Amino acid sequence: MRRSRSGFFGGVITGAAGALLVTGIITGGLFPQKGSFSDTEYAVVQANDKLEEINKYIDDKFIFDTDSDTLSTAMLKGYISGLGDRYSAYYTEEEMEQVLQSLDGGYYGIGVQVEQQEDGSLRIVDVYSNSPAKESGLEAEDLIVGVSGIDVENMELETITSYIKGAEGTYVELTIRRGTTEFTVQVERRDVSKDTVHYRMLEDNIGYLQLTSFDEVSLEQLTGALLDLTGQGMTSLVLDLRDNPGGLLTSVVDIADIFLPKDEMVLYIEEKDGTQTEYRTENDASYDGPMVVLVNENSASAAEVLSGALKDHERATLIGTTTFGKGIVQSYYNLSDGSGLKITTAHYFTPAGHDIHGVGITPDIEVEQVATDGDQTSFGSDTAGDGSAGGSDTENENGEDAQLARAVEELR
Repeated sequence: MRRSRSGFFGGVITGAAGALLVTGIITGGLFPQKGSFSDTEYAVVQANDKLEEINKYIDDKFIFDTDSDTLSTAMLKGYISGLGDRYSAYYTEEEMEQVLQSLDGGYYGIGVQVEQQEDGSLRIVDVYSNSPAKESGLEAEDLIVGVSGIDVENMELETITSYIKGAEGTYVELTIRRGTTEFTVQVERRDVSKDTVHYRMLEDNIGYLQLTSFDEVSLEQLTGALLDLTGQGMTSLVLDLRDNPGGLLTSVVDIADIFLPKDEMVLYIEEKDGTQTEYRTENDASYDGPMVVLVNENSASAAEVLSGALKDHERATLIGTTTFGKGIVQSYYNLSDGSGLKITTAHYFTPAGHDIHGVGITPDIEVEQVATDGDQTSFGSDTAGDGSAGGSDTENENGEDAQLARAVEELR
């Protein structure tokens, strides 16, 4: 199989998923033995028996009103959370509808790049120029703590962004925490133009190209940038994948086509039953000159696919720090009542067979970046969308991008 149209492996999300923990003393009752049950089947059977007993205490002793839908949803979300995989999630019917519409591009955003932090809060990493968010006064470092009156702290990132997005021309109310101040703001949802490629010519005819994510528009934008740089006399290239959280599978395979010869493996995916699917380039490389790829701890998923393929095929030198290490694939499933499920269904491997999940890719030349209080390097301040990404500083104490400087040195 060549490729599928699907969302790729999400992005960089920090922090652990919350779990439902019920403790107490339960007396009496006989629970079934595991026997021939699978782990998940046994968990369901055991939980049903326990719930019957717990419900007796709730019905007899609990002093507050209960809501069956709320209880059911909490149990289902807790069950998926119990898998211990922060990329898997249960969605109510309403949430699933929003998620699917968002994936299909039927919903519009507000023009921000966000990052979920370890404490579950959602930090605005960047606000697009000329975006509804910018017009409404949102700023980088603001925390989004509520959407349309719903407390979203510790909620799954994908669910939060699905709440933020909506039909074009409608408004979403955000509760923002800025320092010690909390306020609400109405932000219009619009079609926000997203530039995923930023480029310029450096010294010695070295082209610099930053790719911020792998989206529908990325291939066209990257191709145009390379043509422009070539026209300016580019003889070598720095491809910057730092803080790139990933994106679409189709996009990363298409972009690999630009740099690798025809019929080279980009990656392969292995499902639970051992089924493997390979993804290969279809065309001859349109750029085959000297090349360095910059990566860091926030280069994730699709960014790791491209950097891993270029490294395994000895097509480029990787410089920077070890990448994020997300080497798994998620799939969405509709349930019979309209609710839905997102679960991890496969591992992906680099062409040389490396499973980078939880490990990342170690660059050929390791260069640490020293964080400062200054601005980030150019081209990184107005990119990305209502998704997850990193936001690390890229300058050293002298205001110089040490990793980029090392890349230029390598290409001279």
